[in-house]
Amino acid sequence: MLVIGAHPDDEDTDLITLLTRGDGADAAYLSLNRGEGGQNLVGPELGDALGVLRTEELLAARRLDGARQFFTRAYDFGYSRSLDDTWAQWPRDTLLGDVVRVVRAFQPQVIVSIFSGTPRDGHGQHQAAGWLAHEAFRLAGDPRAFPEQIREGLAPWLPQRLFRSSRFDTAGTTLILDAGRLDPATGQTFHQTAMASRSLHRSQDMGQLQQVGASPVRLALVEDRTGKGAGGIFAGIDTALAAAAGPAARSALDEYARRVSALRGGAPTLAQVRAASAALLRAEKQVPGSAELASERRWLDQAGQAVAGVLVDAYADDSLLVPGRTATVTLEAYNASRDRLVLRLALAGVADTTLEVALAPGERAVLPVRLTVPPSAPLTAVPQYRASHDVAVYEREGWLGTPADAEPVSALVARYTLLGDGPIGPIERPVVFRWNEQSKGEERSPVVVVPRVDVSMSPGEVPWRTGDRTARTLRVRLRHAVRDSTRGVVRLEVPAGWPAVPPQRFVLGGAGDTRELTFAVRPPATLSGERRTVRAVVQDDAGATYTVGRQLVDYPHIRPRSSFHPAETRVTPLDLVLPVRRRIGYVRGAADAVPEALAAAGFPIEVLAPGAIGSTDLARYDAIVIGPRAYETDAALAGATPRLLAWVRAGGLMLVQYQQYGYFLGGHAPDRLAVWARSFGNAEGGQAMGPGVKPPYSASLLGGHDRVTDERAPVTMLRADDPVLRSPNRIGPADWEGWVQERGLYFAREWGPAFRPVLAMNDPGEPPREGGLLVAREGKGAYVYTGLSFFRQLPAGVPGAFRLFANLLAVK
Repeated sequence: MLVIGAHPDDEDTDLITLLTRGDGADAAYLSLNRGEGGQNLVGPELGDALGVLRTEELLAARRLDGARQFFTRAYDFGYSRSLDDTWAQWPRDTLLGDVVRVVRAFQPQVIVSIFSGTPRDGHGQHQAAGWLAHEAFRLAGDPRAFPEQIREGLAPWLPQRLFRSSRFDTAGTTLILDAGRLDPATGQTFHQTAMASRSLHRSQDMGQLQQVGASPVRLALVEDRTGKGAGGIFAGIDTALAAAAGPAARSALDEYARRVSALRGGAPTLAQVRAASAALLRAEKQVPGSAELASERRWLDQAGQAVAGVLVDAYADDSLLVPGRTATVTLEAYNASRDRLVLRLALAGVADTTLEVALAPGERAVLPVRLTVPPSAPLTAVPQYRASHDVAVYEREGWLGTPADAEPVSALVARYTLLGDGPIGPIERPVVFRWNEQSKGEERSPVVVVPRVDVSMSPGEVPWRTGDRTARTLRVRLRHAVRDSTRGVVRLEVPAGWPAVPPQRFVLGGAGDTRELTFAVRPPATLSGERRTVRAVVQDDAGATYTVGRQLVDYPHIRPRSSFHPAETRVTPLDLVLPVRRRIGYVRGAADAVPEALAAAGFPIEVLAPGAIGSTDLARYDAIVIGPRAYETDAALAGATPRLLAWVRAGGLMLVQYQQYGYFLGGHAPDRLAVWARSFGNAEGGQAMGPGVKPPYSASLLGGHDRVTDERAPVTMLRADDPVLRSPNRIGPADWEGWVQERGLYFAREWGPAFRPVLAMNDPGEPPREGGLLVAREGKGAYVYTGLSFFRQLPAGVPGAFRLFANLLAVK
């Protein structure tokens, strides 16, 4: 079964878990993209880095529910309102070819589309996923469709049945499965396991309770090529291996099926597993490249490893490998069985070696292997795909159509095969670095290739006011990856016409040693025009050059993954007048790099420690900014509402960036503020829930919210003389140019008379939205709510966003 959706976290985990762990089906989830356009509740990653995090969250979920994971080349460009909007960003035929490729490679008998491909799916990317699933079901078996795939060796594949998820369409349901069944292997229901899988999408705020009881999985049959749709998801489909692989291998596969059935009857022996393996090997030779047989081999090898009682581990003496340097990898094998075993052990990746070892019962072999990392070895990173400038897709032919769990995590992998009649394997595991953490025990991390000297620059973006001639401090951070010392020089490459910056010497000694060098950079006499780039270049005394730094995405619920980025700072000239503020307090929100961007532009920002808003002396600040979704990430905020509003009435300015439902439901604003008209509220139109309301919310409350997804959407000033748009920066049409991904989200739909709207904007075909920027007078002070996506614009260096934000901080 292949499940097709648009994003990470679209999958039906109940369905996947029930079929893989309950019914023994081979299942996979195809996500069109990696979720780069989303938000992040657990850390600072956005964009490409968020895609890395969400990819690993999906793979962690698949390790729990037992399915495989595929992607297409699509890049998540953010929310879209229609299918037409989506096809304007995604090349339809390219993605259709990607989906057909996955169907032909994985060869599912059943496809389940999460979405219908119609406007009722809402998000345009959801509609695209539904359309692509239906079209791939129609075309994957046609050799005239995407013939280049046939020439590459993929055979046409005709899925037998197409369902769509009807979890929100009970009237259209034709099949109900129960994920509330008990899984005797775990002592939990399949639904409980599915919710544990779902909860691994932590960046997307997807934590779930693991409720017991019936859990219906609803499907609607869309098309059935068998004509026997009643009775179950695979009813009427011959799922025997012999049927899938064809008549050439029928004899071997019939024998294999008999031997596997015998294995299920009790405690299997190694001889029985070998006999099954030999039969499967004969079939594989007769039907080379069969996805079904490859999948069966994977399961049989895992079972064979358990039955054989052999344990193999592979660990290196360091987590960081450096091109041109040597390292030691230890291969460890233990025979826990009563039989003599012969193993073939191999290392593959940046270095290759193979050896064989015979183990008597109870014998343990420890085999150190000394290897040299080739000077040309590539750095170990998530596949770096260059996104097209014209369309939101990756150019990533090398990995296209392979399951995401085939993407390398470590630079080295160990493979072992149990030799003899009916060989078992090869079975693969990554080479790791292991250590003892006193408070936790054994810890492991992948072994990765890194440069001898890792180079990064900060800040990554510098908004530079055009009239500011003072020097800025740029920092170059060096990290050492080898045990001996490295000496060299760091120089900055500045734009043409800028004053030269003197280079600096450095010495690094020992693995993990770091240095931070500061450089004073001055602009030319006239600073204007387009964005410029300052680059750091490191050259050691041996003549080697280093220009990239490693970004590690690492959380407890995922495997750590690396990517590498140029050591550079982008400078954006700003025609910007700062507000007259003595000290601005900032409560950081989710994935919030706004305070650093503001500080780089010269705003007097002071970031408050988490939870400090409840006890800090508010009189120290003449303005306080609340970061995006901070009412979710800082538990002290909700309880601080009375003292914050009292501080505003006494003359303070409070600027709240976009928040989700809890903020609106909690009544934290000084007057009525609702994100969705009449979907919540009492009879008088006020808030139905008081301060401190916490999720879960009733589903009826979460009907949606107003947003403007087109970053180029025209913006209307409701009052040309509004001081928010006049001082200290005069806001005009140019200030709305260059915005990224969207104008904003979680716009208010209703507000009380204390608030006045400042701007109107809308997506094509939508009515004007005026709730994106609201200003209220409150006593002697002022309160601002804005859904404009400053959290994307300011870190991206968008000039108009800085100018407008400065004006908001000047509100009196």
